[in-house]
Amino acid sequence: MSTSIIGLFESRDAARKAAGALTDAGCNEDAVEVLSGASIDRITNRLVEAGHDRDKARRYGEALQDGGALIVAEADEDRADDVLNAMRRFDVLTLQALQERNRANRPEETAKAQVIEEELEVGKAQTTGGKRLKTSVSEREVQETITLHEESVEVERNRIDRVLKPEEAAKAFQERTVEMTEIREKPVVSKQAHVVEEVVLAKHSGEREVTVSGTVRRQDVTIEDIERKSGSSSKE
Repeated sequence: MSTSIIGLFESRDAARKAAGALTDAGCNEDAVEVLSGASIDRITNRLVEAGHDRDKARRYGEALQDGGALIVAEADEDRADDVLNAMRRFDVLTLQALQERNRANRPEETAKAQVIEEELEVGKAQTTGGKRLKTSVSEREVQETITLHEESVEVERNRIDRVLKPEEAAKAFQERTVEMTEIREKPVVSKQAHVVEEVVLAKHSGEREVTVSGTVRRQDVTIEDIERKSGSSSKE
């Protein structure tokens, strides 16, 4: 069976030196635990596991919050005395002694105020933008005026009372066709595409300087003397 051995020390360094001596005395290195800066609950639970009363274990945990270190070692019963003697070669403290040392080392009451000053930090962030060319097709009505040549054939009848000679009459009674051609122009519409403008996108890079302004705050501490007031008493 194993026996739990505990010891209180003024500092973590002192506890580590003692822990090294315990391993030399026969304790397994994994069986020696140094607790410093641990929470009250952790120290309490560890000491309860080692067989201590919970109320007393909690007092140990509360005392260690102000400083000091605790060694919890597990040793075989046949080596327990050697381990205990090895620990006693160091300055092992009682709970009351540790509490008194912590009270003595506790700083006097202090009060403080802070001077706080903001600084303006200016960085750079990239943003993307640009221009996009997009073509669209629209329609509109256009008018053009042109001059068209036009011919027309008109028929005109005139009443005539003239006597034909026999030879004229013989020629007159014949079948024949008389034609006259008329010419008219009509508009002919056709379309032809012309490039009238070209839009080009070109990217140019450069640098520019800008001045950034902002409001920063500062908290100062002013020291003032407090006037002392004295009480007066009257005697009858």
